[in-house]
Amino acid sequence: MDRLKALEIFAAVAERNSFTRAAASLDLSTPVVTRAVQELEQSLGLRLLQRSTRRVALTREGEAALARARGVLGAYETLMHSSRRHGAEVAGDIRFSAPASFGAARLAPLLAGFMAQHPQVRIDLVLGDALESMDDGGVDLALRIALVLPEQLVARRIGEVPMGVYAAPGYLRVRGLPRHPDELAGHDCVVHSGPSSCRAWQFSHPVTQECTQPVLRQALRANHVEALMAAALLGQGLAVLPRVLAEPAVARGELQPVLAAWDCPAPGIFLVYRERQHQPLRVRKLIDHLAQAFEGGGALPLQTGVAVQRAQPVLLH
Repeated sequence: MDRLKALEIFAAVAERNSFTRAAASLDLSTPVVTRAVQELEQSLGLRLLQRSTRRVALTREGEAALARARGVLGAYETLMHSSRRHGAEVAGDIRFSAPASFGAARLAPLLAGFMAQHPQVRIDLVLGDALESMDDGGVDLALRIALVLPEQLVARRIGEVPMGVYAAPGYLRVRGLPRHPDELAGHDCVVHSGPSSCRAWQFSHPVTQECTQPVLRQALRANHVEALMAAALLGQGLAVLPRVLAEPAVARGELQPVLAAWDCPAPGIFLVYRERQHQPLRVRKLIDHLAQAFEGGGALPLQTGVAVQRAQPVLLH
């Protein structure tokens, strides 16, 4: 029998001086109560109760054990009461990990809105592209952008990031505008230095259904999308960038879309957490808040702090 339950049964017998009355108070049978006390005595190596045909009384060892048992049972009740209270409140700390490129521009307003709704929640925002261990890093919730995630992670997909190829107009004037992905072999490419699935550029044509993965000349590799953006803006080559990040630069004439008729795989936006069940209410509320924002298209666009001289787009025929 569960040791905590055995202590509860022992205390009930001691307080009522009866196995029968204790069994009735706990909605158990008398044999079950008797056996539980016997097993507890065997486990402790002590006789806790003196039994006779007329009464049940505590031994001296039993009196000391009862005092300790009450302390254990009281501490357990305090723990349960506190846990239920905290589980019903949207309060406490959340350690939240997210990519640096998402942190300031896109997540900060969403987190500010969440904390305005739940002022007793405190968020520790950790920015970085590496997925910290949900155990070792003490992270309660992580937002990650990836084509696929490791199978062992518990995650919820809340959106995707449409991608496109972009280059500075000055670069295209000098090197030419590629019309087909296979022409990228003759161009400088700025490539993400993440997993192989990130380094490989894949294209599909929505009309012809053609799919291709061209050979790239990797002029520059970087492990951060902001660095890829900066390199593209400075004319160092073509880069696959999130459209939401690149389109403001296109509107300013600083970048130009390349291979616009072709589709690139869109990485998913995932919320990664410890387990599906028994999440603290504050974490569940934040998951729902972020999912609603991204799934509803209400998240703010990414921004970049890189500034370059305005340039005119190049049109090659």
